[in-house]
Amino acid sequence: MLNCLTFLLSCPCKFCTHFKLQSMKLITIFFLFLLLASPIVSGATLKQQEVEVLKEIGNTLGKKDWDFSVDPCSGERNWTSPASKSYSELNAVNCDCSFSNHTLCHVVSIVLKSQNLSGTLPPQLARLPYLQEIDLTLNYLNGTIPKQWSSLNLVNISLYGNRVTGSIPKELGNITTLKSLVLEFNQLSGNLPTELGSLPQIETLLLTSNNFTGELPASFANLTTLKNIRLGDNQFSGSIPNFIQNWRSVETMVIQGSGFSGPIPSGISLMKNLNDLRISDLNGSDSPFPQLDRITNLQTLMLRSCNIIGAMPENLGNLTNLKVLDLSYNKLSGQIPSSFAELQKMDMLFLTRNLLTGPLPDWISKPDFVDLSFNNFSIRKSEEPGCQQGSTNLFASSVNGNSIGNISCLQNTGCTKSKFIKYFL
Repeated sequence: MLNCLTFLLSCPCKFCTHFKLQSMKLITIFFLFLLLASPIVSGATLKQQEVEVLKEIGNTLGKKDWDFSVDPCSGERNWTSPASKSYSELNAVNCDCSFSNHTLCHVVSIVLKSQNLSGTLPPQLARLPYLQEIDLTLNYLNGTIPKQWSSLNLVNISLYGNRVTGSIPKELGNITTLKSLVLEFNQLSGNLPTELGSLPQIETLLLTSNNFTGELPASFANLTTLKNIRLGDNQFSGSIPNFIQNWRSVETMVIQGSGFSGPIPSGISLMKNLNDLRISDLNGSDSPFPQLDRITNLQTLMLRSCNIIGAMPENLGNLTNLKVLDLSYNKLSGQIPSSFAELQKMDMLFLTRNLLTGPLPDWISKPDFVDLSFNNFSIRKSEEPGCQQGSTNLFASSVNGNSIGNISCLQNTGCTKSKFIKYFL
């Protein structure tokens, strides 16, 4: 074997020369693999100072099953748990072990989702200098958001579904690396700090279901990198500001039951990247239908209980990507636009409790579900009798009952709505 290899290496023919080149490539790749793998073999470990900080963090959170008999960056024992269908990671302490020639690790991410943690938010996280992600989704954590976190170069903060109280620390506006701030379903309160408008890379800002008050700060006009914003189920005041037209990159905007007043600002027509727009339960006076025909990426459009009056514009038929359209609980009048026949992708249509008139269009049974209840439509004899025609709810949909017999459920008796029911698609 050795003699054959010696011959091949010394032979000047083309075949052997080609073989030598391929062999050298394989040898080079092999040694590179050994070089890269050597830190793993030698066992890069977490800096001892950070190990001690993790012990403090575990005590503050109520995380009792971290096993410090093994290195936290090893991925062994319970430092990393398998992913689930809902989450890519449930329990993970992730490290970067490229320091000091691949012998030293630093914690860069702590993900503890659905761990039944009942402690408080740990300020000690600020003592992990390389930390980029804090994800404590769906626990029972109390207390306030530590302002000390602002010293970190965080990219993601998620406290979704906890019991966090107090206001958002203004210091979080100093985290220039922050791209995602998720604080939904907590008990936070107070005005949103002006300083949050200084976040130069923020893409996701989710604040639904808290007790925030006051108006949106004018500084939020600077959040031009936003892609997803949810503000629903709060106690804000004032109007939806026209500066939202600056959010040209926003794809999802949800302002359901937020406390804001109308009208929907005209600048919304400039948000052409929107594919999911949901606004509901606006306070204030009546206003005309906003111009939306240029937002052709829209797939979900909800303008529910927004005090909109007048006819539905024909140009809504230009929104051919629409799958869900909800214009319920307004004061819309006239007929359903003929252009709606072009909305071939529409699965769900809600026009409940308006002042709509005229015959039912021929295509009305094509979507998976249609609610036309509490309107003033004309019901023709040729149409199937009853208040549920296929997938279409016609309860109390005709002010004069109907012309096909005594079907009392079709008649709109004009009863008033005592309160709105908020729902989230």
